[in-house]
Amino acid sequence: MIEKTKILSISRDPILVSFLQRELNGDEYEVVNTQHTGIYLKDVLEAEQPDFIVLDIIMPSLDGIGTCLQLRQWTQTPIMMLSTWEAGSGTVKGLNLGSEGYLSDAFGADTLKKRIEETLKRRTVKVDPYYNAHTGIN
Repeated sequence: MIEKTKILSISRDPILVSFLQRELNGDEYEVVNTQHTGIYLKDVLEAEQPDFIVLDIIMPSLDGIGTCLQLRQWTQTPIMMLSTWEAGSGTVKGLNLGSEGYLSDAFGADTLKKRIEETLKRRTVKVDPYYNAHTGIN
């Protein structure tokens, strides 16, 4: 049996969540969703231990930029930020915060899958996903 890549979806957008479930769940991927509130994210991260995180940059309480900063305190799991923002300063900000990729509006499932695959291939060296680069502890 082939082990699936577990993807944690952090979004409150029902259309995006439905899209990710429909397009990514299958032979290669298992999508786990969270109704992110900022309070329980660390618990979800530790319980699910995802291989990859898809992060919606537009959320009502804590935006994707703040969430990305929060995630980087706890994990080095690859993050792909999704946004309806135009490319430009938002892209640079997302990449500077430690996300491995950024897709804005008009992207399809094939593009997303390809970017996930490319990101995971670049991470051939096994890294403890819960290593905190700032403190040096797990």
